[in-house]
Amino acid sequence: MAYLGLALFAEGPTDHRFLKPVLRRLCENMCLQHAKMMVDIGDVLELHSPARVRDESRETRIREAAREARDAWHILFIHADGSGDYPGARESLVLPACRAIAGEIGEESRQTVAVIPVRETEAWCLVDGDALRRSFGTTKGNAELDVPERGRDVEGILDPKSALDEVCRRAISPRRRRGGRRKAAEFLDQIGEFVSIEQLDQVPAFGRLRQEVQDALVHLGII
Repeated sequence: MAYLGLALFAEGPTDHRFLKPVLRRLCENMCLQHAKMMVDIGDVLELHSPARVRDESRETRIREAAREARDAWHILFIHADGSGDYPGARESLVLPACRAIAGEIGEESRQTVAVIPVRETEAWCLVDGDALRRSFGTTKGNAELDVPERGRDVEGILDPKSALDEVCRRAISPRRRRGGRRKAAEFLDQIGEFVSIEQLDQVPAFGRLRQEVQDALVHLGII
C-alpha cells in the first residue's frame, strides 16, 4: 500500500474549509479508478506562512511553508482566486511558487498543483444544488435558491461570494436564523464534503485542476 500526503496553501480560511475536503475526495476518486496499488490518503494538511517570512513575497512564504512541512506531503495544492484572469493568476500567483519549491525541494517525490477558480472559490460551491440543500437543510429547488442548472455556468457569476450568501439567506428561514444572520461561510466544510465531483468536472477551471492532479499522480507513480 502507498501513502499519499496532501497539503494546501490557500488564500484564506474559507478557501481552506471548502477546498480541503474537495481536494481529498478528488484524489480518492482518481486513485480508486486508476491507481496501480492501494493508496492511503490522509486529510489535507493546511499550510500557512511561517511567522519569520510573513512580510516576504508570496512565493517565498509558500516555499518556506512547503519546505517546513516537506515530510508530510507528496502533492502541494497552491490556491489563488483567478479574479476573472485565470492565466494571469496562474502566472503571477502560482507558478513562481511552484518554481521556487522545485528548486528548493525537487520534483521527484513532490509535486505542486494549481487550484485556480476563474473568479472565487465560492463559485465551485454553487455547482450542486443537492449539496447546498443538504448543507443548508432545505428542500427548496434550484430556481428558488437561484442556483445555476448547469455546473459550468458558475464561471459566469461575477460575485460568487455574494451569490452563495444569497443562496444561504434564501435557504435558511428567519426562524432558523434566530440569534443572528447565518453566513454561507459557516457551511463550507459540509458543502465541500457533499458537492458532487462529477458536477465540479463540468466547470472548465476544475477540469484543469483534475488534469494537473492526474499528471502529478502519474509522475509519482501512483496511477
